Amino acid sequence: MASENNDYTEADPAEIRWKAHPLKENVWRSVLLFAIIAVACLGVWLWTYWPGMVLLAFVFLIVSMAPYIFPTRYRMDESGIEISFLGVRTFRAWEELRNYYPHEEGAHLSTFKRPNALDPFRGSFIRFAPGNREEVVAHLEKHVKRGKGEAKKKSEDQ
Repeated sequence: MASENNDYTEADPAEIRWKAHPLKENVWRSVLLFAIIAVACLGVWLWTYWPGMVLLAFVFLIVSMAPYIFPTRYRMDESGIEISFLGVRTFRAWEELRNYYPHEEGAHLSTFKRPNALDPFRGSFIRFAPGNREEVVAHLEKHVKRGKGEAKKKSEDQ
């Protein structure tokens, strides 16, 4: 289980668990986000003078920023990766994933061998916890078969 200090653990090398919560990780960015939401709600109020519309705008803005505001929990083991967000658990077996693209703040998991326009809809983005980037990327490298050495037809790619 993840420790309370850094929300990251490496107790079992075959299993990695961590929690990503960007709201807590970058205070200034979080303050700026809530300032922008407040200004947007003020603008809606000045435009409509209707509290219901302000509430609706506030809800839409919070929902659109939910991955930033609310924590996401991850668990990687020998069978795949489990992503838990707002009580919803999603599991992806390693066999489903054909590529990954590490970035500064996370990695995009893809069901396609090469970058594809459908990646945002069929893939998953996992956010790193502070200090676990290298271990997560190493785990992905070990388990995601990136199609090296396969001579399959392009139509089988999708």
